[in-house]
Amino acid sequence: MAGALSDPSRSRAVLIGTHAYTELDDIPAVANNVGRLRELCCDPAAWGLAGERCRVLRQASREAILKAVEDATAEATDTVVVYYAGHGLVDPHSGELHLALPWSHSGPSYTALRYEELRSVLLHPSGGRPTARRKVVILDCCWSGLALNGLMRGPDVAPAVAVEGACVLTATAATRQALAPPGETYTAFTGELIRLVEAGVPGRSGLLSMSALFEELTAALTAKSRPLPQQSTRQTAGEICLFRNRAGAAATQHGGRNAPPRVPAGMTAEGAAPSGGGVVSPARVRWPAGGAESGWPQLVPVALTETLTVRLGRYPVTHAQFRAFLRDPVNARWLPAAARAAGTDVDDNYLAGWHGPDFPAGRGDHPVVAVSFSAARAYLAWAGRRMGVPLRLPTAAEWALAARAGRTGEWWREDLAAGRVNFRGSHAALTPVGEFPPNPHNIGDLLGNVWDICVDDTGSPVLCGGAYDTPAARLREQLSPRSPAECRGNVGFRCAGDV
Repeated sequence: MAGALSDPSRSRAVLIGTHAYTELDDIPAVANNVGRLRELCCDPAAWGLAGERCRVLRQASREAILKAVEDATAEATDTVVVYYAGHGLVDPHSGELHLALPWSHSGPSYTALRYEELRSVLLHPSGGRPTARRKVVILDCCWSGLALNGLMRGPDVAPAVAVEGACVLTATAATRQALAPPGETYTAFTGELIRLVEAGVPGRSGLLSMSALFEELTAALTAKSRPLPQQSTRQTAGEICLFRNRAGAAATQHGGRNAPPRVPAGMTAEGAAPSGGGVVSPARVRWPAGGAESGWPQLVPVALTETLTVRLGRYPVTHAQFRAFLRDPVNARWLPAAARAAGTDVDDNYLAGWHGPDFPAGRGDHPVVAVSFSAARAYLAWAGRRMGVPLRLPTAAEWALAARAGRTGEWWREDLAAGRVNFRGSHAALTPVGEFPPNPHNIGDLLGNVWDICVDDTGSPVLCGGAYDTPAARLREQLSPRSPAECRGNVGFRCAGDV
């Protein structure tokens, strides 16, 4: 049951957007995010904040952000809302979430704003100033799920006394990247949030609670095969209502027939609701076969040395991407039955679990496995022609330089400590690409998840990086397949190309 609308005369909002960077990729859609959200927050038909009560910070410094959040928290006697959109960064040593500033680097965490600092001023404004009784934090950035356990934690906080409720809504899980689709006005997560507030939700009550928004966001993003949000609520925070439902209760008679199916609030991947609130994690909900179609592999320029730059796939090739290859009639010889029957380029384990050109249900965004050296090269030749970029397998030397990412000493220990590696000592099962944070070159799954097929100096296949079932001590080994036709259930491949 939703509560009353947060009183706009006693509430405050701080909308933070960093869309342009000196060292990171720009995200132009972020500027549109904060502009439209401010309009909706100030629109009496949506919420009705007076203009001075809804502050927008664009390209702001750490000090300006913390000061604005602290002031809003102290001034609000009902609800304070803090929204951030931009790049999210993960500290390589502590694993903490950092919010990127215009001059932030992907490596040094001191160039960004620690989420823990923002949390601290939300809870404890300086000088004994009061603090808003209800707090909502909305984060649209990569790895934003790292904030889910942070807002109200700490032995110094007595939740029942210090605050009525706190809600953290994030664009992604702790191990997922957010999405800014090319050509779209807004980022994927905020775009759906804006759409829900603009149009309302038929069949819902006259107010949209945070729990209702979370359910509708999850359903809409699931339907589009996009990263799924997460939410953490304390006490009655799920009942906080920031927006009126423009579709309203009057639309109930239409039954929401055209709306996507909803994921019930509080449902986990196993289908059970956790007791007593806490973190809701629908990011483990899997799409049906074909639902995670993800287009072409994304290539990232990587400066391996002062004189050598190559393009590498940000992630291994996925089941969905390989299926597109199999569905092209020109590649009929690579369909599982045909390739196995030929008996020359693959062994009997080739694409185990596939049925014709269809991969096992729920595996669209997982790295394709059980492919041979020859099958991988055939895919790369086909994809390269269609992308207009000649593609090949990485060399073992290129792979090693990309994995090291300019670091010296026992660099792999940093990746293990930062939770970047899916190996026998972590998740220990094949996971979707993007489930674990990338390395300092922004390349994911170089260590762990699946072995990468590379080539040695003679052009022969070699396997690098280990997999989900590899012990930590063996992650840096190189293996040679028994033959180019060998297909292993823990071996995949990624693209490479010359600049």
